[in-house]
Amino acid sequence: MSTRFRRERAAVPSARAFVHGALREKGVPSGMLDTLVLAVAEACNNAILHASGDVFGVTVVLEGSECTIIVSDSGGGFVPPVRAEMPAPEATNHRGLALMQALVDHVEVVSGENGTTVVLGQSLAAERAATRTNGVTARR
Repeated sequence: MSTRFRRERAAVPSARAFVHGALREKGVPSGMLDTLVLAVAEACNNAILHASGDVFGVTVVLEGSECTIIVSDSGGGFVPPVRAEMPAPEATNHRGLALMQALVDHVEVVSGENGTTVVLGQSLAAERAATRTNGVTARR
């Protein structure tokens, strides 16, 4: 599932709702939904704050027990750090990438002169197994 959003702050709730709906429709356990949606919101905020162009894209892919969410923009690019460091508590920005890395299993950032793509990867296997052992079977 893919869609595009206008590159404006007002688009973040819509992007969050799109990802939440797509993941819920595919039976992603509720314990993972909020975490994945928060990571996506951080990636969307970065596209809005740091990219150029009128739109950014969001793609949700579920293959087996692997969830991949891609946020892409058409900005001028940057040199992404290998591992983002969380800034000091009094800092007012530069938390997005560090938060994404803390929230999901895998974050890949590919950036160049034609834009930036953030790939968020999360295994759902452990969460689905825990959901089933609690007496509720996740939809697939």
